[in-house]
Amino acid sequence: MNQNQNQKQKQQASDRRHEDDAALSDFLASLMDYTPTIPDELVEHYLAKSGFQCPDVRLIRLVAVATQKFVAEVASDSLLYATELFVIRYTKIHMQMHKV
Repeated sequence: MNQNQNQKQKQQASDRRHEDDAALSDFLASLMDYTPTIPDELVEHYLAKSGFQCPDVRLIRLVAVATQKFVAEVASDSLLYATELFVIRYTKIHMQMHKV
């Protein structure tokens, strides 16, 4: 019974690994049809500058997408911070002006 469960778990793990590999392959293939905001040449330049050489365009685009996501998150966080700072300052000034 225990050996049967082990075989079943190994098969499930193998199936999940196969599904993950298929999803990754599909994602990498979809990168060929995607034009990232950051040009491939710019990504290649900075990768080469750091000592990384890769002829695979899919990997270059993956780095571009990851970089784009990072920059978007930094910009979004900065906007949120600036908005909160504005509200705090506005509230403080407003309260000082209307002191009784």
